[in-house]
Amino acid sequence: MVVILEAVSGPIVGRRIEVRGGSIVRIGRTGKSDYAVAEDGYLSGTHFSVECDGTQCRIRDLGSSNGTFVNGSRITEQVVQEGDTVVAGGSTFRIHVDELPLITGVGLPRLTTAPTPVAVAAQTLGGGGISALQAGYSSAETALLSALYAPGEQVFTIVDASRDSRIPAFLDSSGETYSCLDSAGGATAFLVALPADARLVHVLIKDGWGRGWGFYGTSQAGLEKVRSHFASFVNLHTSSGAAITFRFWDPRVLRALVPVMPPQEAAAFFGPCERIIVEAEKSDMALEFSRTPRGPAQQTILLG
Repeated sequence: MVVILEAVSGPIVGRRIEVRGGSIVRIGRTGKSDYAVAEDGYLSGTHFSVECDGTQCRIRDLGSSNGTFVNGSRITEQVVQEGDTVVAGGSTFRIHVDELPLITGVGLPRLTTAPTPVAVAAQTLGGGGISALQAGYSSAETALLSALYAPGEQVFTIVDASRDSRIPAFLDSSGETYSCLDSAGGATAFLVALPADARLVHVLIKDGWGRGWGFYGTSQAGLEKVRSHFASFVNLHTSSGAAITFRFWDPRVLRALVPVMPPQEAAAFFGPCERIIVEAEKSDMALEFSRTPRGPAQQTILLG
């Protein structure tokens, strides 16, 4: 029996890890693991193991900080089958069973990967320009990063933790500044400062784009001013006085409402925000909304 973990998203996308029958392979970020993925900063040193006894394959979490997920559910240990997905850190693997080996070395001599840096879009605020490091990003992702990081603007994102169970763990371990928009706890949206050298950028672009996690915005104001502004839109009331949660961070909501906002309403909604960038209905496009005296201007960004 041969089990192969194929990385389908994350910093080692396309790589295949082979586990032979009778082997136990520990996967993590450091050389303490049998297979080290130094490129994924969200993995624990030894994150999870793959145990193949010749008849079945079992995934076991090794006390990781951010958890191990099989088909979207956090697990302690779980038997997996052909086609199942395993998420650990910022990487997603698809399980293939009983395939002929395409790579060698795992489960035999120890194999480690060189600690290569995660590519990010390098940014200098205040007019210094942008330099996008393309290694690790597709042409479409590089185009998105170039659109996001303009000189003189700070980038933030509002993400909805209800869209993916991994988001809270990503935020906690990122080291970036973030806060919940709803102090009452009724909404699960978080505002996150997103400097271009943040490793969180890699996860958001690779895993979050196209999945309705939220939107990106730019502003020259500080994060607290941006948070205070958008927090005022979370809890609204109907004409009858009933309280509702306005999920404006949903890309579908933004695509429908922003283009038809009159100038005064648009100015009130944008507040300190200069631009809003959101995924389009087609995955190879993004929509950029910017504030003008005549109302919001819309621009389509072709990705790739």
